[in-house]
Amino acid sequence: MNIIIAENNPDSSKLVQNLLSKENYVFHLAKNGKEAIELLKTTKSRIIIYNWKMPGIDGVNFCKKIRTDFSTPYIYIIFLTSTPDIEKMVSAFDAGADDYLEKPLNPKEMVARIKAGIRTIKLQDKFEKANIQLVNSEKMAAVGQLSAGIAHEINNPTSFVKSNLETLRGYMDDFIDAGKKLNTVFELNLQGKLPNKQEMDEISNYLEKIDINFLLKDVGDLLKDCIEGINRVSKIVTDMKNFAHPGNAMAKPSDINKGIESTLNVIWPEIKYKAKIIKEYGEIPKINCLPQKLNEVFMNIILNASHSIEEKGIISIKTYLKNNSIIIEIADNGKGIPKEDLPKIFDPFFTTKPVGKGTGLGLNIAYNIIKMHKGTIEAKSEVGKGTLFIIALPVN
Repeated sequence: MNIIIAENNPDSSKLVQNLLSKENYVFHLAKNGKEAIELLKTTKSRIIIYNWKMPGIDGVNFCKKIRTDFSTPYIYIIFLTSTPDIEKMVSAFDAGADDYLEKPLNPKEMVARIKAGIRTIKLQDKFEKANIQLVNSEKMAAVGQLSAGIAHEINNPTSFVKSNLETLRGYMDDFIDAGKKLNTVFELNLQGKLPNKQEMDEISNYLEKIDINFLLKDVGDLLKDCIEGINRVSKIVTDMKNFAHPGNAMAKPSDINKGIESTLNVIWPEIKYKAKIIKEYGEIPKINCLPQKLNEVFMNIILNASHSIEEKGIISIKTYLKNNSIIIEIADNGKGIPKEDLPKIFDPFFTTKPVGKGTGLGLNIAYNIIKMHKGTIEAKSEVGKGTLFIIALPVN
């Protein structure tokens, strides 16, 4: 276990180092809060022993910084304090602290507290692993439900591409025959001869029979349709691959509008018979995010909107920039959510769908993903009129 020691008192720091050495822990020294944060970025440390009155960043702000910038894997924070103040300790725990040790340090107590921290980290790692598996299983279940429609969407363009290619093969036979007849005239011309009237009439009648002008025009149209069909299949496959892939755990600059479009392309077979999509994309900047995760949020909300529409309805999607946040509004004119159910929709396993039709995890996953991005998500609904989801994602 790698441990960071952020202690500006030399005697206290030396004591902590000696205790960690005896227990065979790997440790790294930081002179202040900024160095401790940099060490977190460059080492695999999971425990920080931090002086409450460390210069630069005090205990509460240090905790807030860690919990904001290092959400996963979990970092265990132990404070060192000479005079524990209950009020300050409560504020520290509220900010994200896990434990504290009182000076002068008791060696046995310190070792015990570190071992307790390691147990907590292991339990947290198991929880995160189980949560990832649960999220991925829910995601793949959704992909499985969409697969039949996606297969149909792929089958349509491949069918007309195949039909066009068969037509083009027939055209090619006609072109070959026409070429052979015209080649005869060309060879005679090279020999300084002219074809007789019968040969010319035969060529003219053949070109008229196959309607050469129509063939030349139709070949271009058929090839254009083939290219569009192949591009359509390629886009579906690419979007599906990007959606199903777990993605990189590192954030990257991404276009939210393009993410929504990609998601719509994947789920279109599921919603096209239920709803008309009205899109109003605003000019918004790219933001650092996990695009696959956010696409999953869009999928869950849009599919829920589609399921809430009993026959044929409208789903509107709007994006815009407000107060340095990107706002995504997804609204439907479906049956709406009862007032008593609205506060529970983001709870795990809560669902208003019939047994076997929903797991109750979709909106809970969406909520946690938005929370992971330091954003907010809320829902407004009225029975019989529809539901509006509002997502806010900070630009910075």
